[in-house]
Amino acid sequence: MLKFESLFMQNISIKLFSFFILSFFILSCRNNSEEVVLTGKEYYPIRLGESKIYIADTFIYDDFTGKTYKRSLEFKEEITDKLIDNAGDTFYRVELSTYNFVKLKWEIFKVIQRKLVGNYAIETIDNTAELKLLLPISNYKTKGSSYAWNINMLNKNDAERIKYTTVFKNFTKGTLNYNDCVTIGLVNNETGLVNNYREEVYAKNIGLVYRHIDKSNYLSSTGKRAGFEIIIRLK
Repeated sequence: MLKFESLFMQNISIKLFSFFILSFFILSCRNNSEEVVLTGKEYYPIRLGESKIYIADTFIYDDFTGKTYKRSLEFKEEITDKLIDNAGDTFYRVELSTYNFVKLKWEIFKVIQRKLVGNYAIETIDNTAELKLLLPISNYKTKGSSYAWNINMLNKNDAERIKYTTVFKNFTKGTLNYNDCVTIGLVNNETGLVNNYREEVYAKNIGLVYRHIDKSNYLSSTGKRAGFEIIIRLK
């Protein structure tokens, strides 16, 4: 009887030991997968004096003439000031400028604001705030649509739900090639007869490197493409 009890207890001990080893292995795997969690500030760096050059291509689709009008613009983005807004939040003034080849200097054509508040990376253009990134950033936030957010949550525009489509991946498009990027897009990107497409790519310690917005369609009375498309890329 004692021998049976001894064997029984030994068997229980082996099972418990195996259970603890398995649990440790599972937790280790989970921790290894979840340790790739970044605050996200690396993808929305705001540094005084920093400047970047972008090229923006805008396509206007005229359904009346059937023509496409393209405008290309090279502009500089420079962070010039650190200020406090009415809510007591720190924000940064960002000046967008184009180069005047006659006067041989950069001239401001728009001023925007950026700030990091809690879990939000916010950009304000023409008094319209957009929630660019939801922080922190992790692999699990690419799963399903439960981690989507409304980019227009802070303004009065119609809701547009976006989410991380890829995180911590390389991004290559044409001559663009960046490591360790995060990409966001609409939960329901549409392309075809109706285009409602949005993609933004942010590179670690750089910020925005690519943006593609397409709001055009062939559903006008003429059956010709109408609307606009914008592609912005870091030079």
